Amino acid sequence: MTIFVRAELTTLPGARDGFVTLAKALAAATDDEPGTLRYDWYVEADPVRFVVIEEYADSAAAFAHNAHSEELLSRVGEFAKMTLLQVHGQLSPELESWLATVPIARTFPPLV
Repeated sequence: MTIFVRAELTTLPGARDGFVTLAKALAAATDDEPGTLRYDWYVEADPVRFVVIEEYADSAAAFAHNAHSEELLSRVGEFAKMTLLQVHGQLSPELESWLATVPIARTFPPLV
């Protein structure tokens, strides 16, 4: 079962252009990640609110993305605040443990 992620971010005042550049760099960085199946950015009608939809082959691929894009991901807070993080799928204990440290994260295991 794949891991599906939906995150919402709001850019900081005056930081929209920098965030857009960073979001595009993050999307481009996923091109050579074999376990990343989808990584798409969307903008809301309110042009400072963004959504990213991510899909990974499994928990290991999600961790691999975070490691591969660590430098870029570390810069997100310079430009935006994440307001929502939803993670769907059969999560490994390691991923569940990591997400437990993220106050805005919500996990959704499959209905069995």
